[in-house]
Amino acid sequence: MTKKITAAVFDVDGMLLDTREFIFSAYEDTLLRAGHTVPNRETISKEIGKSLETCYLAFAPDGDIATLCLAHDKFQNTPEKIQLITAYPGVPEMLQKLKDAGLRLAVFSSRKLTLVSSLEHTGIADFFEVVVQGDEVTHHKPHPEGLFKALAGLETKPEHAAMIGDAPVDILAGKAAGVAKTIGITHGFGTEQELIAAQPDHLVATPEQITKILLT
Repeated sequence: MTKKITAAVFDVDGMLLDTREFIFSAYEDTLLRAGHTVPNRETISKEIGKSLETCYLAFAPDGDIATLCLAHDKFQNTPEKIQLITAYPGVPEMLQKLKDAGLRLAVFSSRKLTLVSSLEHTGIADFFEVVVQGDEVTHHKPHPEGLFKALAGLETKPEHAAMIGDAPVDILAGKAAGVAKTIGITHGFGTEQELIAAQPDHLVATPEQITKILLT
């Protein structure tokens, strides 16, 4: 018998929020100013979801990673850059239906600093009881540390929870934590082929489909 889902933990970038221009432009500006080769956006997409340090090690292995991360954060942490972020169509409605049904909700993101302000800017911050951001964990996705932290805050065991995201690292973190369901969505940074390879329990194209899976 399938155990009842009582909680859902969401990735943010590429799952709840369309942060593509916000994130791509930060990497491009930072690497260009530091004199590094700027990878194309498809290459950048493959690293999204990992820690900022891990991403810059991939893009500029010979660079000063700490300085690059500081420049990246400075670029993003301005009001005009926050304006680039929007909620994906259907996300607020999905969260409202899940909340109304009694599910406890949290987010688990590798981003820090601007995470809470982006949730507030898009009007969805109040849906979440717990927010776990990148500077609150030692081990980043696909390690499940942040997911375990979110579930502890929700007072929910993994077997009664779902992990939902747009990247393979989200699915792998959910599997490593032993959650009841992992759901991948195709409107974000991860490609459909990459998500399929991570073997989520469900693969969807819209937030509405997530609602149906979690409330059925």
